[in-house]
Amino acid sequence: MKHKSKGTALVTGAGKRLGRQMALALAAQGYNIALHYHRSKAEAMSAARDIDKRQVCCELFTCDLSDLEATTALVSKVHKAFTDLNVLVNSASIFIPNKFGAQHLNLFEAHWNINFRAPYILSCEFARLVKKGQIINLIDTNVAKYTTHYADYLLTKKALAEFTKMAAVLWGPRVRVNGISPGMILPPVHGATDDRQRRVKMIPLRTLGDPQYIVETLQFLLENTYITGQIIAVDGGEALV
Repeated sequence: MKHKSKGTALVTGAGKRLGRQMALALAAQGYNIALHYHRSKAEAMSAARDIDKRQVCCELFTCDLSDLEATTALVSKVHKAFTDLNVLVNSASIFIPNKFGAQHLNLFEAHWNINFRAPYILSCEFARLVKKGQIINLIDTNVAKYTTHYADYLLTKKALAEFTKMAAVLWGPRVRVNGISPGMILPPVHGATDDRQRRVKMIPLRTLGDPQYIVETLQFLLENTYITGQIIAVDGGEALV
């Protein structure tokens, strides 16, 4: 038996990692879930089965966020299926090491299209279609810094941080827009060296994070109706050093 929902949340990249954790948490709080994925179909279907156990509705939406036309249409498709859409969580992103000045712009375009253009488009469509709602953007604790081995990635996250603040001003009070900047929560992807045990000794709290800390921050931002345009670093103080 399905419970009466708090609305519907569209979560991008919800098949795995933090996207999955946030989708499951939102379902536990009583939100129906529009679960976006691209290549991670098996993981998305597994997440959907777990969400269904929370006695809310879940529907899968596949979309290549590097495809401009498909991305532009995504929120409309979700809104047609769930007219009570009221939360957008922009979680999907890519994270590939590189430096500025690459001869080919493939990595720049990939990072820019998925990490910034997609959340920009989805947020604009959400604000256009939804009478009242909330947007949560997943950013990065390192947006306060300038030295990095992930130059294009960090640039897109810096842009997303500024967009979060500007959108909060332009769309308030109808839409609240906030961000979460995770620190060392999960191990890196694509076989990158996991040096968190070394790095964690240099941050104030000297301990690794847990996805539950992100979930708790998400819940706080959704429930505190007097917060907008804020970006909360969930990083053990990493941004301070």
